[in-house]
Amino acid sequence: MPRWDVTFDVRLDVASPDVVTAVARAEALARVIRDVPITPDVQRKLDRLNILRAVRGTTGIEGAELTEDEVDLIMSTPPGERVLPASREREEKEARNAEEVMSFVAEEIEPDRPLSEQLIKDIHNLTTRGIDYPGNRPGHYRAGPVRAGTYLAPDADAVPRLMQEFIEWFHEGPPRGWPPAIQAIVAHFYVISIHPFQDGNGRTSRAVESFLLFRGGINARGFYSLANFYYRRRQEYEDMLDYVRFETNGDLTPFLRFALNGLVEELEEVHAEVLHEVRLMAFRDYSREVIFSAASADQAARMYSLVLGLGRETVPVAVLRRGGHPLYGLYRSYSSRTLRRDLDLLSAEGLIVIENREIRANLDVMTQFAAPAPPTSS
Repeated sequence: MPRWDVTFDVRLDVASPDVVTAVARAEALARVIRDVPITPDVQRKLDRLNILRAVRGTTGIEGAELTEDEVDLIMSTPPGERVLPASREREEKEARNAEEVMSFVAEEIEPDRPLSEQLIKDIHNLTTRGIDYPGNRPGHYRAGPVRAGTYLAPDADAVPRLMQEFIEWFHEGPPRGWPPAIQAIVAHFYVISIHPFQDGNGRTSRAVESFLLFRGGINARGFYSLANFYYRRRQEYEDMLDYVRFETNGDLTPFLRFALNGLVEELEEVHAEVLHEVRLMAFRDYSREVIFSAASADQAARMYSLVLGLGRETVPVAVLRRGGHPLYGLYRSYSSRTLRRDLDLLSAEGLIVIENREIRANLDVMTQFAAPAPPTSS
């Protein structure tokens, strides 16, 4: 594949109806997510879930075959303790570095800090330090040639000039008037196309994108990035980068559309998670009202403890007396008849669903309190 001569004289149809619609949808979702009140515990839970997905996504694109469970374990273990076998030490370190980058973006960078060459170098340093990539110096531009698949990046001696021109164009050129989502996606495209470092360019460029989304208020509730979307659509992501470099005569709009659709998709997932947590909190409040008006104090306290321990997952009835679940012991001192009576009452009140000797919280009961849908026009 020929080298793409990086130029900032590109076309980008930011007024295209589908681009405008996607940006508006992303910004509206971000506002809705931001305005929903949630507890600090739920906030931490969402942060962790979104960082976990982003870590797996951004490292997976580069070839690290980590499962979500492995990333979860790595994130739960102190850095000095090895989680994976020695043969997978690099994958583990890449995951730890990716998590550190996301924490750096979300917690340590001042929200009004401008994008700069030094910030990009700082992100690269965190991304690759402690990992022996041949020829790579964390936080320093490369000194030799580099390829990304079949893409041949610009010569190393052109990198300082291109990065300086990129930052100047980003702050003084057309991007000044673009919405934050578009700025973030275009910055990602240019950093990954210049490929300023010997290794870690993809992860660095996606972290830059995440920083700009975070700074622009799109990361409204918990840290998340487009890395998870790009990972799920990895081949399309890589093909789209090359498509706008070599097939569109300098028109970046197709990549912008692709990434914006991914951003909306990611925000919709976060919105669904937030709504689930809000519904769960409302369900528990409603359950308390119902239970304490339908049973004696002792029975009600026991049943309410059961409801509080239920989430979206199903729980085998047997563990309530035998163990194997956080609810173990709740009915250890009670007879099977007492357990059955409590479950029957909770089921009759519509608070739980019992299927195949398993129970789950009936969150659907809360739909009766939702606002009615507007009438459809004939």
